[in-house]
Amino acid sequence: MSTLRSSTLAAGLAAFGLLAACSDSKTFGGADSSSTTAAATTVPTTVAPTTSVAETVPTTVPIPPTCADSTAPSGSALSLIAINGDWNGDGSIDLGYSWGEPTGGGVTWFVRAEVSGGASSTIALGDLGASYAQALDGVDVDFSLGAAPGVNRDELLAVVGGGASGLNLGIFGFESDGCMFQFDDGAGAPFSVSVAGTISQMSGLICDGAAGSQFLVELTASTTDGITWDTVDFRILRSGHSLTLSDALLGALPAADAGLAAYGHAQCGGTVWI
Repeated sequence: MSTLRSSTLAAGLAAFGLLAACSDSKTFGGADSSSTTAAATTVPTTVAPTTSVAETVPTTVPIPPTCADSTAPSGSALSLIAINGDWNGDGSIDLGYSWGEPTGGGVTWFVRAEVSGGASSTIALGDLGASYAQALDGVDVDFSLGAAPGVNRDELLAVVGGGASGLNLGIFGFESDGCMFQFDDGAGAPFSVSVAGTISQMSGLICDGAAGSQFLVELTASTTDGITWDTVDFRILRSGHSLTLSDALLGALPAADAGLAAYGHAQCGGTVWI
């Protein structure tokens, strides 16, 4: 949770008509002067043949919506990565991409999504300096069991830059028409999660769920003595195009605890992305 594709939906109908005719038979008779009885004469009835007329119904091909940007990779694209997801929640496989385009002395990075048979949209991330962009997977920040069809859409998770100690992850959502947007942090800046590690601090991201729901959790951990790590978990909450953090869930883990490793990685369902 890879190459461009599209599909066409067509419908055809046929109708038929039946044309029939029927008639009755009549007998003619009479007597002449010699009292001779004339033989009865039967006039045959001709029935018109049945004819079927096929009705041609024009095929309607849905026109995908036009998104704000649908830039595709050029022939000079760098580090092209492709992933799968279900961006419109219809149960079919959609595609996601990341790549860079050389621009003189730097590289401009892009994230793109393609809904099967629908919209294609691209978000430019700009020049990320010494870092890069990379599509990772389809995730779900607000899955709800029993939701109406099309409501549980995957979000696209991608590396969107970083620094000396780690990488930043961005999350991209989808409108009902299939066009992609990047979630903000509720204050107008792009939402991001740091995945990093130093001798005294770690941060990461995991998938979690409860009572039929699925969501993402941001993790942080720090230590002052290298023996005990103080942990803080934040559930990522969605409101429209914004993602914010829940109240902190505090904890502590000894350095030898196997669960501490999650605090320095991005992972979901056994798949470790970073």
